[in-house]
Amino acid sequence: MKTSQPLSSLREIHGIGERVADRLIEHFGTEAAALQAICEGDIASLSEINGISHNFALSLARDARSRAEGCSISDFLKTKEALELYSRLLELIKSFAHTTHARDKLNLFYPLPASRMDLIQERQAFVGEYLELGDAFSENSEFLQLLTRVRKLRPVPANLRVRDRIILCGDSKILKAAREKFQAFLPVQGVENLSEFVDLARGYSSVIVFDDTYLGFDLPEDLEPEYFQDLSRAELYQVLPEKELAFFARNLDCVRACLNIVSALRSEEFGFFEALPEEKLDILDAALSKLGEDGKPVEGFDPELDRLGAALQNLDPVLTSVLNEANRRMNRTLEASSLTLSGQELIKLVTGGMEIKDLLAKELNRIYKAEIEAVKEELAEKLGLQRQEKLMLDSLFPDEISYPLSADQSQLQLLRQKLNNTLEKARLARKRELAKTLSAFHQPVEKLVREVLDFDLGFSLACFSAKFQLKLPELIPETGIGFKAGENLFLKARHGEIDPVSYSIGKTGFSPAGLESRVVLLSGVNSGGKTSLLELLAQCVILGYMGFPVPAKELELGPIEEFYYFGKSKGTLDAGAFETTLRQFSVLSEASGKLVLADELESITEPGASARIIAGILEYLSRNEQSLGIFVSHLSELILENTGAEIRVDGIEAEGLDSHLELIVNRNPVYNRIARSTPELIVERLLRKTTGKEQEFYSHLKDKFKTGSKAES
Repeated sequence: MKTSQPLSSLREIHGIGERVADRLIEHFGTEAAALQAICEGDIASLSEINGISHNFALSLARDARSRAEGCSISDFLKTKEALELYSRLLELIKSFAHTTHARDKLNLFYPLPASRMDLIQERQAFVGEYLELGDAFSENSEFLQLLTRVRKLRPVPANLRVRDRIILCGDSKILKAAREKFQAFLPVQGVENLSEFVDLARGYSSVIVFDDTYLGFDLPEDLEPEYFQDLSRAELYQVLPEKELAFFARNLDCVRACLNIVSALRSEEFGFFEALPEEKLDILDAALSKLGEDGKPVEGFDPELDRLGAALQNLDPVLTSVLNEANRRMNRTLEASSLTLSGQELIKLVTGGMEIKDLLAKELNRIYKAEIEAVKEELAEKLGLQRQEKLMLDSLFPDEISYPLSADQSQLQLLRQKLNNTLEKARLARKRELAKTLSAFHQPVEKLVREVLDFDLGFSLACFSAKFQLKLPELIPETGIGFKAGENLFLKARHGEIDPVSYSIGKTGFSPAGLESRVVLLSGVNSGGKTSLLELLAQCVILGYMGFPVPAKELELGPIEEFYYFGKSKGTLDAGAFETTLRQFSVLSEASGKLVLADELESITEPGASARIIAGILEYLSRNEQSLGIFVSHLSELILENTGAEIRVDGIEAEGLDSHLELIVNRNPVYNRIARSTPELIVERLLRKTTGKEQEFYSHLKDKFKTGSKAES
């Protein structure tokens, strides 16, 4: 086993050459930051780099982890089948993860040798803290849905540009500093004279100035730049609130989900993320409720923004409607009008001192003025205009009589511009207020999201444990494995309820007195559960040495340094494969504690030879007092004939046929008993299922068993 090797350079990690190292440093800023990302298993960030796939990122993190812990996945899992079982278990566990982060992190967990018991116990302690949470929340669909919304925070988009604001500078040093700080997001321009200042300023709704060069300028009334005395003291939320708002807007759903997760945990009295006490959570939640996904303050929270926005949106349709109605009223008024002359007016007309058109103009002017005043009042009311804005309505209509009534388009454009500028100034003020509030939460929120992502790692294991009712094993110093009411996870995941099994080998609290054999032959009926029991043992060992809970109500697990699993062969092996299989057993002579699980190894060659080979392997295995072995075999008696070692034989027996003609099997192995295969029961089942000539055939076969019994007696 390798020793722990703290990493000091990216190039120490397998797979990282100069080109990949340069990309990593460019992405993370420094080599130390890149190393930290790899060692912490930040697969998501690593996968963002061009040329680094998800699988490559995972291999880098695994290599770094194995160096840091001083052992790799192959130090414990010694056969291809053992690795396959681990992979199947890992996929099952990952199906309970709610975030990509947790799924990626789970890939970095693998079983460790007993010599790293310190790390195994650390993991047990980590998982143990979450098991109660699994019981409380694993069935809470609303809580689980919240977790699926949590992901790595997205940065502010690189193409963020604010186009309605400009920074103007007269001092060259300030100009340079302003460009370095802000030019990536908004225009920064140097200006030398008043004319240039006015021309540039009028193209933007907001102008920011960082020096006193222009304080002596006699600026037009429509220009109101903001003056900041010191660039170095200008807060980002004042000059560029959009950047802070964009960060929270891009991560709005994730952050809200995290806040709800914190609240849900606290409501069940689970302490979580004390960095944000309840009152601060409320402030952050209130601020987020005012922010839209577009990075702008949402409507409905600020009456002034809503008023100005509605006034701008409704200006043209309201004006058209009001003028149409005014023109209709004016038409009706003129049609119903009659001209009554006073005596004086009559004398002036007769003497030529007044013309009839003057009298008509005077009357029309009175009607016109009245309608214009009515129009302005109605416009001001329907648009919700304030005092200064109402004054602009006076210039909207000419003093000279104009019929039909219409607005001066140039003045209308000025009104629209005035409303828009007022709205943008109000928006900027609200953006600043909101950005100021949120900026205080930027770092706490980054930490919160990281902690929720890490929380899902432990919580996912807790959900896995709660689903299958797993328990943390007791790690004992004696050589042995024993458990009560174990359930094969692969079978339980597929079928739901299954028969629990209890079993023990070696020295454990579950071993019958005098039957503490470390090396066992497991015999039994076909389809009786021998392979499932072997898989169950493998699952308990792999999970136990990962520091995870296991599928048994109780489990005692002794020290194991290496785990060998040999699955059932598909047929007789050729000479090369046979030799390779035997080579894998040559390490049994080494002193370190090993667990060997082998399923019907006799199929590798003809029965006589395989019995002798298995007998020799069991003898070697039994010599090492730190090793354990279970071999499933139908050749138990033949194997015992070829060995002088003390080998216990356990059996899984069939007890007959049920009412549906299915085998009744006691899936708990009977200690120290060879279970005979039950072909007689199979023949009997076929006999009872058939009729006619076919039944006669099976009856004849059944009689052979009776004959055999007489002969034996």
